[in-house]
This record gives sequence, C-alpha cells and structure tokens, in this order.
Amino acid sequence: MTRSSDMNFKAFMGALMKLKTLRPVLILAIATGCDSVLDVQPINQIPEERAIISPATARSAVAGMYDALQSYYGGTFSVFGDLPAEDVEHTGTFASWRQVDKNEITTDNTAIEPLWDALYRAIGRANIVIQRVPTVAGLDPGERDQMVGEAHFIRALTYHNLVKLWGEKATSGLGVPLRLEPAVDIPSASDIERATTSEVYAQVLSDLTEAERLMTVTDATRQGSIRAVRASRARVLLYQQNWVAAESEAEAVAAMGLGLATNYSDLFTAAGGNTPEDILRLRYNAKDSHTLGFYYRAKGAAGGRKEVSPAVTLLLAYDPNYGGTRATYNPVDRRGQWNVAFSGSAGSTRYGSKYPTSTGTEHLHVIRFAEILLIKAEAEARQNKLGEAQASLNLIRTRAGLLGLDLVAMGQSAAIDAILHERRLELVYEGDRWPDLVRTDRAVATLGIPAFRTLFPIPQNELDVAPGLVQNPGY
Repeated sequence: MTRSSDMNFKAFMGALMKLKTLRPVLILAIATGCDSVLDVQPINQIPEERAIISPATARSAVAGMYDALQSYYGGTFSVFGDLPAEDVEHTGTFASWRQVDKNEITTDNTAIEPLWDALYRAIGRANIVIQRVPTVAGLDPGERDQMVGEAHFIRALTYHNLVKLWGEKATSGLGVPLRLEPAVDIPSASDIERATTSEVYAQVLSDLTEAERLMTVTDATRQGSIRAVRASRARVLLYQQNWVAAESEAEAVAAMGLGLATNYSDLFTAAGGNTPEDILRLRYNAKDSHTLGFYYRAKGAAGGRKEVSPAVTLLLAYDPNYGGTRATYNPVDRRGQWNVAFSGSAGSTRYGSKYPTSTGTEHLHVIRFAEILLIKAEAEARQNKLGEAQASLNLIRTRAGLLGLDLVAMGQSAAIDAILHERRLELVYEGDRWPDLVRTDRAVATLGIPAFRTLFPIPQNELDVAPGLVQNPGY
C-alpha cells in the first residue's frame, strides 16, 4: 500500500462529502403519525442555532439530523464494524482501510478521523434540535415533542455507536466525550474530556427514556419511533450484559406486531418495499445515496471498487464443508447464497448482495426484528433459559432454510456459541461482527491481536485541539 492510495481515499471522500452537503435529501417523516418521506432541505449552510426560528426551519433541522445519520450509516461506520474482524478482508487500494483490516490503525489514520467526525456531527445536530426546537413558536405540541424525542433517540444511538468502537469495556474505563449542548455553547476545546464508559451508557439510557416519553409515533419504520427506541434499548442492555432487562425489553419489542420477512433477500432490495421485519430503516435514492455497494461490489460490470470482499472464514462459517474455490461455492444456508454466492457466472460478483447495486439507493437497516430475536435468545441463554432461547433462535434458522438446533441438549456454553454464530451469519455486512467479538471478549483469541487493539485510537487531530482528551492505552 502506498501513500498515494491513501490520498486517493481522502480525495474521494472529500468530493463525496462536498456533493452530499450541496444536494437536498429525502428524509424520514417527522409529522406525527406519518410514515411517508418528505423532500426537505436540511440546514447545512447556515449556523443551525440561529436558523431554527419557525416550524419550517425546525423541520429542516430535523432533516439535517437524519442526513447526518444517513451519512455515517451509509459510509465507513458499517464497513468498519466488520473489516477488523475475520469475515471480510480489504482487497482494494485504500491504505487507511488496510490498517483497519489488519488491526494496525495509527492515530493519524485518514479514515478513522472522518468517521469520528461524522458521528459527532450527528450528535451535534441532535443537540441543536433538543435545545432549539422547544422554543419555536407555532409548532403543534405533538409534532414538537416527536421532533425532540427523535433527537434524543439519534443522540443515544450515536453515542452507543461511539462507545462500541472507542470506549473501554470496563464501566470505570475511558468512554468518549459527552457533548450534550450545541457546539457554540461549549466554552472551549480545552474543556472537552472523556466521560467514563458507565457515564456514557447512563446518558444513552437516559436519552432513550426521554425519547420514549416524548414520542407519539409508535411503529413507523422510516423515523425514530417508540418501537425503535425500545429495540435500541434492548441492544444497549445486551452490551451492558444486563441479561434480565435485555430479555424483557426484547420480549416487549417482539410483542409490537413484528415478524420475519418471508425471504431473507426481501430485506435488501433496491425497490425497498416494506417488510414485517423493519424497525428502523434509512431511505436512500439517486440524490441521496450511500457508498456501501460501491465499496463492496466488484469492479467492472458490477460498478464497484472491491475495497472489501468476503474472507474464506466467512465461506466456511456458512458451509463447514467448503473446500473448493469461490467460483464453486454454493451453501445450503440461504443467507450464504445471498451474501457470498459465487456459483455460476451470473453470481460471480454477488458477494455484496446486501447492497445489490453500486448506486447506493437501497435502504439500510439500523435495527430489524431478526436482531431482536437474537438479543432475546442470547439474553435467555446467558440465564440458562435454553428452551426459550431455542425457540427464538430457530425462527431465524428456519427462515434461512436450516434445521433447528436443540440448545437444551447442547448445554449453556455451546448454546451461547451457537447463538453468536447465528448473529455472525444473519447480520453479516451490517457492522456487527467486530463489536460482537469485542463485547464478548473474543477478539484477542479469535484474531490474534494485542488487547489494546480492541479499541480504535482517538484521532490525533482531536488530541491536538483538545488537550483534556486522553488517548486509548497502547497508542
């Protein structure tokens, strides 16, 4: 890898972000009880804290908040949730991505800093909505509360995403900086310090509680909703190893009228039709697209860069009998056929089929019902409630065309392993494998890396301007 290849990534991302800033976006609906898409211009060009003066500008501020969420989910956040783990590998030219793949990230990595910035941009826009929207005259109270509730939800979601990548696992360990006010209200960068992991999780749960209190939309799939809040809370509680509460919250979500899509492939189509599995799904189109298909798909006719490809370990995970070449791979597991199907000339480039086009117009799942079933199954298995865990797990295996597992006969330890394996296959390419290895203390043994590499480094530029920040140990 060369410095010029890394500069190509910087130039590519710079041009992409410039275009993204200038164009209007299609955002998630904010009208109370509505699940449609509105064409609203986000406030990107003038200071948000001075721009939110009317109902129209309040809606634009919410649009800008969702635009920031779409931006990081549709970019490196999802890729870097898989690339450091064992199931995908870097096959392109971006030197900064190779560092992520090899778990050799440096503090001046040119891909990590934009990711950090993108996450805090979403938080900053949520902070603006939380502080300014309640003061806007003329807003219907229900719409106002829904807006502010969605901002608390996005802030919680994003802080959890930050602490998963940069925060120490120990509750008293280093988390990430908590910025709960608009940037203009922070006296200076010298006042920015890292909160503890416990403090970050407390804020995440507090924001989710406030979001649920304020929201009036229960089950919309294209915006923050009470159902999305509770699903996110179940995920957070799983990461905290609060098994009883995680099970309870997952059960509550499961009772909210959800089901699995009939076909796994229905979840990842350019047409983007609704499925019973949707909890929160971000919408993209030709004017506001994501880059995941471009990164994952092959060069040439497929239209991609092939920066990321499935590793042999992923092929073996879907089919333990695999011993041939990618060209002949054809597993029984339907998810493997969809995600990494190589058999036949027509399928030779289908390994990115969760992102079936390079145009980035497919909608992306932030959280879906299959994950809730897996959360429920894991939380139950951790309590040795193997019969209950088995019922949840086998719903997913049946949809994948597989036989059910007898977790009771397997015993607790093997049952937990089986559930984590199912998460690996079900959620592949959705940015969950690396955080799963870290939260379960399996990253070091699985990947053969030093323990300090289980955290990303704080970007050096952040440390330079905020002397109160402390770097993660080992960097």
